[in-house]
Amino acid sequence: MRKGENILLSALYYGINKAISEVLGPGGMVLGRRASKEMVNFLKDEGILKENMSIEDIKNLYVNEFELSEDLSIEDTGKEVIFTIIKPTLKMYREKMNDEHIEPYVSPFIYLLADIYEKINDRKFKLTLKQVESQPDCIKVIFKKICT
Repeated sequence: MRKGENILLSALYYGINKAISEVLGPGGMVLGRRASKEMVNFLKDEGILKENMSIEDIKNLYVNEFELSEDLSIEDTGKEVIFTIIKPTLKMYREKMNDEHIEPYVSPFIYLLADIYEKINDRKFKLTLKQVESQPDCIKVIFKKICT
């Protein structure tokens, strides 16, 4: 096992995504988004997500509490929101998904961030996934903003 790697989380995310891929195929995107909403509800019920959180609060949560990356950059251009996940963890999960060409329908690097960001902005808009750019030391997740 790699130092700093949470093998149980890697196995969990890999297993969930592999099963969704085999059972639902592309329809798994809807399930992934729904699962992320329930994760946000769980975190809210546990007092981890609070009202009036800031971007710095999200960074602290994602980097220090969840330990999902070494750093996180959030850029809101008005039309898009770009999350740059710097030195993400769960490398085993990401590598296995990439090697097997499995879509990440349920991923802490995609919809969980989107749902948390929507929540702190009082759900004034919805984020829809536009593009994911994955590199060895960072993941850039780009969402299109749709006003609600």
